[in-house]
Formats: sequence, C-alpha cells, structure tokens
Amino acid sequence: MTPDSRLYTFVDESREFVLHFLEGQTLIQELALLHPIRRAGFAYFRDVVLSVQPMIALLKQGEQFGFYIDSEEPYFRLKLEASHHGTTRCVLVPEEFQEFPEAMHGLVRVQKLYPNNPPYESVLRAQGLPLREIVNHVLSDSYQVKSAIMLSQTSDQSVLLLQLPPAPGTEDYDYSKAAVRARREHFREPLLGIFARALHHPSEIEEAFEGIDFQLLASRPVRFHCYCTKERMIENLHPVYQHQGDQLFETGMDTLEVVCEYCKSCYRISREELGRAVNRTH
Repeated sequence: MTPDSRLYTFVDESREFVLHFLEGQTLIQELALLHPIRRAGFAYFRDVVLSVQPMIALLKQGEQFGFYIDSEEPYFRLKLEASHHGTTRCVLVPEEFQEFPEAMHGLVRVQKLYPNNPPYESVLRAQGLPLREIVNHVLSDSYQVKSAIMLSQTSDQSVLLLQLPPAPGTEDYDYSKAAVRARREHFREPLLGIFARALHHPSEIEEAFEGIDFQLLASRPVRFHCYCTKERMIENLHPVYQHQGDQLFETGMDTLEVVCEYCKSCYRISREELGRAVNRTH
C-alpha cells in the first residue's frame, strides 16, 4: 500500500536554503477518483496542485490559504484550499476541461486566513502567464519570499526551494532571486534523479536528500479533506432561497439535492429546513 502523501522539510548544511519536498502520489490518486477530468485537463489540474500545495510550509499553526484561478482565456475556474496541518480540497471546472493551457488570461487570487484576525487577499492579473510564472509571482508578491518551484514530470512530486533571509549582522549574504536560481540550477540534476526514482517511503526520501547534503527537519501528512456539512450547505443556500423562494424547488417536490463541488457528497435539503434558516435571521 502506498503511504499517505507527505510534505518534507529539509535544510542544507549552510543553513541558507530550505527545501520543501512534496511526495503527492496518494493525493493525486484521490483527486483522480473524485474528479472526472481527463487527458490534458487533469494533467493541468495535477500540475497546479503539485505546484501550490507546498505553500502550506509557509503557514503558521491554525492558518489556511485559498488559491483561486479565474481564467477567461481559456475559460476555467480552479479552487484550492489548504491548511497548515496538511488538509486540502480542490476542484477544477468545467469538468470537461481537456486542455493544458500554456498561458492564461484572467485573475489569480490568494486568500490567507488567520485565527481571530481578518483575512488577507491579494489579486494578480495574469495576461498570458504560464503556471510556473504565476506561482512564482504569488510567492514573491504575496508571501515576499525568495523561492522557486520545481515540478516533476515523471512522478507526482514537487519541490519548493526557499532561501532563508540573512541573520542580523550577516555581511556579504546574497539574498536575491539570482541566488535562488543559481542554487536551483546547482541541484537540478540531483533532484531530477530523485524525481525519477518516484520514492514514497519516508526513510528512502530522507536518505536521498541526505545524499545531496539536505538534512530532514520535519514532515507532515498531506491529504484530501472536505469540510462540507449539511448545515454549511443550508447556510450557503440561505441567501438564494431568500431571493428566489420556492422557485428553487421543482414542481411538486419538497426537497432538493445539493452536491459538493469538492468531494461530490450529496445532501438532500428540505423546504422546511431552508425556511427555518430564513426565520432564524429575522
């Protein structure tokens, strides 16, 4: 049995770079079973998930983020929501989407949620940008870090290479995008070799990165998990029911079926339940 997907955090001997390695085979398998996207459409879905998911390493305890692509050319909507402790849910619509766009035109939104504090949102307008450039823009502009993403084409794995800021009093420390690019190129061939092996056992992964002078600091499971409930579905339908009333229901029917776009769970919601929700607000 393939172990759960995990995000591993390594640091190099110089303590200048941190490497977050996502072993995502099980996560991608779960998404393939949930979403009937096929061919190039699913390949793009996969690449977005593997590119964005390592960003949970930048979250603190209790924090969450949402990564949303609203593309007009080609037309699609992608949502990925993840938490510090590794749970994630994501969807790409329309489900018949079957292309791998080399570039997109539209909006990319990143929302960060903090315990007991208002959310923060940043918006990037993408005009003909490829996926890799979009993710690097988000990391640079929203998170203000010096970093680079490397994505495997041979296994469901990826790497987020992150340069640590200089310690106080440090001189002659090149903290720059150029330094990240140089380190990425230095490790490119060894990392491609690790990707090619498609390692999934924790001890094998730790040993492989020790071989390129990275020491394991920590790891966390990464898994699909949806937070939908019947109560949340009723809450989401509440404003629609207030506006449309019984038009929501087919003639002669007292219940409607609502399917979660993330996990495909189906909820039967009655006219009475929606009515009670409306009454609670008055």
